[in-house]
Amino acid sequence: MSYASNDERYRRSAHAAGRHAAGGPRVSGVSRVGAHAIPEDVDDSTAPRRCAAPVDSLQTLSAGQGARVTTRENAAEAADIARDRAEQRSRNRRLSGRNRPEYGSKPERKPANLKSVLLVIAGVVGLFVILAIVAVVTFLGAQDNTQSAEPAATTAEERQQVQTTADGSVTYQGVSYAIEATGDGTYAVVATDPQGNKTQEFTVSGTPVTLILYNSVIVVPENKSDGTWDVVAYTIGGDSEPVSVVDSSGNAITGTGTIASATLDGSVVHVTDSAGAATDVALE
Repeated sequence: MSYASNDERYRRSAHAAGRHAAGGPRVSGVSRVGAHAIPEDVDDSTAPRRCAAPVDSLQTLSAGQGARVTTRENAAEAADIARDRAEQRSRNRRLSGRNRPEYGSKPERKPANLKSVLLVIAGVVGLFVILAIVAVVTFLGAQDNTQSAEPAATTAEERQQVQTTADGSVTYQGVSYAIEATGDGTYAVVATDPQGNKTQEFTVSGTPVTLILYNSVIVVPENKSDGTWDVVAYTIGGDSEPVSVVDSSGNAITGTGTIASATLDGSVVHVTDSAGAATDVALE
């Protein structure tokens, strides 16, 4: 199908009008100027107009162009095209979040200063080193104090094993102990504190020969009025009365005659009587 241009339609209309005017009676409203005369009753707004574009510039559609009718043969292809276009429209509407177009420029993140990080790490390590040194020095100081305190304790313990005469005294934890005669002719062991206050600790039934301090025990070898001798022991600070030292069988260690000498040797008191017989009295 071909379409006539506006110019052709205009020429055909004018030509028909001219033939009608030349061959027949004059029609009212039509000028007899000639074959190309324009009817007088033609409205200018509806009259055909000459196209301003050149005829050879107009293009026509060729085969395969323009709208396509969907048939069974191309139905699958048309569905794929429609689906692709729908997905494209959906993507355009979902441009949000990370998919949104960005305008302008983002500030660039500056990398961490390596020197500052190293300084911080060095400071933390140095702090731990200082704390470790302080802990070691404190531990060594405590060890030295403990070691220096141990000899003093040993010395004090060694001084608790002291022997003196019947007229002398021994000291235990700042308190002095001595043998004194009472008003009724007996003897007693009396304690004197640093302020000079005296306290009678215990009495003995015989005559003391010597005074011995063995750790926290006061030991008094004595001669009794019945011609025998024994060794009396009293624990300082205890509530018990003085007792005679016994042997392994639980019998009191005693002898006939009088004690000539009594000597402390470790945990044993060597007793020698007037006849020259020697007896060992174990304190433990």
